[in-house]
Amino acid sequence: MKNNIKVSAVCPRVVLADTAKNAANIIKAVKTAVKQGAKFIITPELSLTGATCGDLFLQPVLLDGALKALNKILQATKKIDAVIVVGLPLQIRTQLINASAVLYKGRILGIVPAENCETRYFTPARQIRFNQTLIFGKKVPLNTFIFKVFNIIFAVKTGLDLNSYPPLMPKVKIVLNPSSNYEYLGKQEKLESLIAIFSAVQNCTYVYASSAFGESSAEAAYSANALIYNKGLLIANCARFTTQGQIITCYTEDKPQINDTEKTRIRDSQRPFSPSNKQELLEILDLQALALARRLEQTKIDKVVLGISGGLDSTLALLAAVHTFKKLNLPLKNIFAYTLPGLGTTAKTKNNAALLCKALGVSFAEIDIKPAVLQHFKDIKQNKNTVDVTYENAQARERMQILFDISNKLGALVLGTGDMSEFALGWATYGGDHLSMYGINAGIPKTLIQEIVAKYAESAPAKVGAVLKDILATPISPELKPASKGRITQKTEDLVGPYILHDFFLYHFLVEKCAPKDIYLRALYAFKGSFTKAEIKHWLYIFFRRFFTQQFKRSCSPEGPKILEVSLSPRTDLRLPSDVNSNLWLEEIEKLK
Repeated sequence: MKNNIKVSAVCPRVVLADTAKNAANIIKAVKTAVKQGAKFIITPELSLTGATCGDLFLQPVLLDGALKALNKILQATKKIDAVIVVGLPLQIRTQLINASAVLYKGRILGIVPAENCETRYFTPARQIRFNQTLIFGKKVPLNTFIFKVFNIIFAVKTGLDLNSYPPLMPKVKIVLNPSSNYEYLGKQEKLESLIAIFSAVQNCTYVYASSAFGESSAEAAYSANALIYNKGLLIANCARFTTQGQIITCYTEDKPQINDTEKTRIRDSQRPFSPSNKQELLEILDLQALALARRLEQTKIDKVVLGISGGLDSTLALLAAVHTFKKLNLPLKNIFAYTLPGLGTTAKTKNNAALLCKALGVSFAEIDIKPAVLQHFKDIKQNKNTVDVTYENAQARERMQILFDISNKLGALVLGTGDMSEFALGWATYGGDHLSMYGINAGIPKTLIQEIVAKYAESAPAKVGAVLKDILATPISPELKPASKGRITQKTEDLVGPYILHDFFLYHFLVEKCAPKDIYLRALYAFKGSFTKAEIKHWLYIFFRRFFTQQFKRSCSPEGPKILEVSLSPRTDLRLPSDVNSNLWLEEIEKLK
């Protein structure tokens, strides 16, 4: 047995802050794993409360509930001959720790605190000065992570921080890693590579379990993610992007899973946000669906409302909604799409909106906003022939007011359509398309949206694909200024610059942390022959000027899922004062020759 023993990664669905329900789900999943023969069973980080409880971690009610739930699991597993790891927030004297409790036959073998944790709430393992604590009247080892059961030495590490391990642990044969990683495009490849390398170097079996569906999707999406590696090779994993829990069990010496083809991954220098494997583009729809499904479940809402313009952003939001409703087996007629033609709407975009909604099978209606906007102009004494910012923004705000009021009438959730590039540039009407009840596209840049829609069109039904291709060929425009002979006159990229440049600037600024001069040099190389030096410098200046001055719009942006390794959320990723000075960055650009 000691040479080939069964291990299990268990990722039950979590109910945020409902410790009793989570304990029941864990007990049920553990019993299933035991029936499969598992001797080592792990659940995700903070599995008794959920990892996204925020400031509730500071509340005694939640902490007491977690302890009671832990005791419930101890009592229920007294006769189970298996090591079980569960996660909870635990108060140790004056310190709160993100703990993994290692259980065996109704006893706590030890408490393993996380080293890499949210320090707003938890004390990292390196700062804990005690080596034992009292739980349920018994002394329990604290801040140790190596144990021995079944004559096997194993290690438990809370959270994914392989850098905190000792360089080598030659006697450790199994590593159990409860984690709470959210999903984003490209993360799985990095995660699997990291675990493969560690398990190969350590010459051990590595069992990884991360948070399941049920965690908050306010800022990111979570899906049960379970992996088991042995000596550098994958031996078991589970399906991702699911709203269900997961259990995987295998022998430590099971036959490795080997892919038939090795993907060659070369990042597109002009589109750095784009995945090198284009098949991953549709994973973004899975991420959006996972996040939206969680929001619908939490709000107990089974309807959504959105404005559909015949443009790229609203098209992706609609596709994401359809993908979500199919996953949840909800009727597509519960997706209420409205085209809201205004003073600059062209027949082409309006017709494409109608054709797409009909082809997808969602509810569709048209509401002409022109009478309401013209009446508003009279009310505020705005000349209807003066095409200025008031003329434009009045239409955007009228549209959003209608969508919010319809959502109240239907009991539906208003989906936002604005994308990451628009929010980076502040290209949104404050109080208009800047608002929504959930910003489904907020984590996706414009150039990536183009690629997703194009990829979707390749395998879509003929009628859907034809409309999508026409939408892709339409100039990007808010259509807030009057058309000329039925054609779009207001082209966004003529006004704020090419999105392919702005997304390039955004990536190298936020992800690579580059200074303007370095971004400029990289752009010269990447776009040689496409843009002149003067054009790149001009649009780089525009990018930084707008990025800093428009932070006030992002500071009160709606919640929406993180899709890439960075986002513009003011709550998690981008902590930037609205009144910060941008002179240092702009002066550096001005000095470029």
